Amino acid sequence: MLSYLSSHDTSLFREGGSTAAELLLLAPGAVQIFYGDESSRPFGPTGSDPLQGTRSDMNWQDVSGKAARSVTHWEKLGQFRARHPAIGMGKQTTLSMAKGYGFIRETGDDKVMVVWAGQQ
Repeated sequence: MLSYLSSHDTSLFREGGSTAAELLLLAPGAVQIFYGDESSRPFGPTGSDPLQGTRSDMNWQDVSGKAARSVTHWEKLGQFRARHPAIGMGKQTTLSMAKGYGFIRETGDDKVMVVWAGQQ
């Protein structure tokens, strides 16, 4: 299973900010980050085809500027996912919670517990 927010064949998904990053990068299975998901790259014309706005230039100026906080959040989540294979391929046990959402995923020697409250 492959999960993603955006691709060059779909519209750019820019709603949800950090929440979208958390839901994607903590999802089971393989995930794909399309360039600019982490920095909210805008839809815009390209040199070859003005109708292919999903293939606009990368907004490099925003990576260390106005989107720096978002990019850092995506990086931390990606590093956590890379260190813990259970996130993508572990057996899941869903936790019963009054508020929020939580789960345990485990595979081999790797076991993680994630509790998501949906707030920063």
